[in-house]
Amino acid sequence: MKRTFKGTSGLILTAAFSLACLVLSGCNQDDSKQQNITSGIYTKADLLLSCNGTDVANDTRAAKRFAELLEEKSQGAMTVRVFDNDQLASNNQKKGLELAALGIVDFDLHSTSIMGNLDQRIMISTLPWLFKDYQAAENAFFGDGGKYLNEVLAPKGLTYLGAVHNGFKAITNSKHPILEPKDLNGLKIRIPGGELFYAFYEAFGASPQAMSWGEVFTALQQGTIDGHDNSLSTIKSANIQEVQKYISITNYTYEAFTFTANTEHFNKLNAASQELVRECAEQACKEINKLAVAEESNIKQEFIEKNGCEVDELSESQIAEFKEVVKPLIEKYKAVYGEKACKAWGVQ
Repeated sequence: MKRTFKGTSGLILTAAFSLACLVLSGCNQDDSKQQNITSGIYTKADLLLSCNGTDVANDTRAAKRFAELLEEKSQGAMTVRVFDNDQLASNNQKKGLELAALGIVDFDLHSTSIMGNLDQRIMISTLPWLFKDYQAAENAFFGDGGKYLNEVLAPKGLTYLGAVHNGFKAITNSKHPILEPKDLNGLKIRIPGGELFYAFYEAFGASPQAMSWGEVFTALQQGTIDGHDNSLSTIKSANIQEVQKYISITNYTYEAFTFTANTEHFNKLNAASQELVRECAEQACKEINKLAVAEESNIKQEFIEKNGCEVDELSESQIAEFKEVVKPLIEKYKAVYGEKACKAWGVQ
């Protein structure tokens, strides 16, 4: 059966398809309320997962690994079809997230900044220079921070399963190296949205421009915007290095791709299946995290040698100048997110 997914009509087609046969296969025609059957120990289910990245981005890699693990460990009882590039939502990240919240898909992977549209407290994990390294970030997302996320997402109809590195952000642009705070002044920088990112760039005199990820490459190529920020792996996955000469590694914020399940669908799985889903999600995320960290050094060299980019890694003393500018901003948003959130994420 041929299916197309474009615009609003695409969402309607997707919803119709999902309601008909996606959520849990093996429906009992004699009892429409029975939405699943079990195959041995595990619920037999044909599931859908939507994510935003390209086919080589970390979220998509984690999604595909999760699908492999779940099918293998359930001995074929549970299968997952992965749709990357937010293709079920016409490349719109916010609409892509809605698919999981509405129950049109079973699983979702989207970045923290997009998840922040559901509740601004989710953005606490993106506070400037919160994590010292990747292991600290992973520990938080699979520890107290992850428990906090699950609590915040529960009223939205989502169950938190884990997170995979989007990464520490570098800032790219086409004008000049960014080595000190004044270098951001006047630059038009794409952000995914969110008050915190607006405030961060405005503090340096830049002009933040909210823009969907699917539009960024063309906007950078045509000069509609001067630059953007992202992890090195995401920059590479979208070939941003082909249209941006200067890459400044500030590591000013960390973003994760948050792995969630539609709670209603998740609860229709039996206990053994739910436990296996959690196990496979964590394993997939941590496997890709390890790969992503190992690949970063090679990515830097590739940007320099293959693409002719100027890659600048800022020293601690240089970063200290940027931190000084945003001290008041951090204090402001600590109050916005609240004491409970700060405690969960280890914000001092």
